[in-house]
Amino acid sequence: MKRRLNKEALDNSVFLYQPSRPILCSTKNEDGTDHAAPFSWINPVSIDPPRLALALMNSPKRQRSLDNIERTGQFVINFPDSALYKKLVIASYWQNFGENKFDRSGFTRRKSRVVEPESIDQCYAHAECKLVRAMPMGDHTFLVADVVSVSYDDSVLSPSGKPADLPEFRPCIHIQNYDFPETQVHMLAELDSSYIIQVLQGDS
Repeated sequence: MKRRLNKEALDNSVFLYQPSRPILCSTKNEDGTDHAAPFSWINPVSIDPPRLALALMNSPKRQRSLDNIERTGQFVINFPDSALYKKLVIASYWQNFGENKFDRSGFTRRKSRVVEPESIDQCYAHAECKLVRAMPMGDHTFLVADVVSVSYDDSVLSPSGKPADLPEFRPCIHIQNYDFPETQVHMLAELDSSYIIQVLQGDS
């Protein structure tokens, strides 16, 4: 039986979009230090020119990544594999005053080619971005950015961006999380197999 969400519970519809593939966004803080945080609300929105969109929280508490991107107009989208699950969660915690999340999470800096924010060396690919437009959309701000440079690990991806070796391709897959005062519990999945299908035109 299919049920209908009550009007008061429509905000729960965001969970229909799970699982997601979280990324790590690296930016520059106002004092020039590095910042990193994981996000899932990201999608490509144009091929020519290559552009992506990222939604970051502006209310009830603004995310530091949003402040950094709006101030500098630059950021890096880093693509982690499942080996970084624990560091990904560590980077999700709000930071304490004077604490650097990039260092707390144990990330290694990798100099970016075009933008100022550092890339995260442990990730298998990096998309350097320059902000085109920021648009508030309720409790999140919708950021549209040009992808100005991409680098990748050729043992994981091919020049076309497709997996170079499917058995070795282990993207992060996030199903759900639960927040408690002192901890977070995350449900994650790991790709342990892959298969190829062919569907001919006219098949049903």
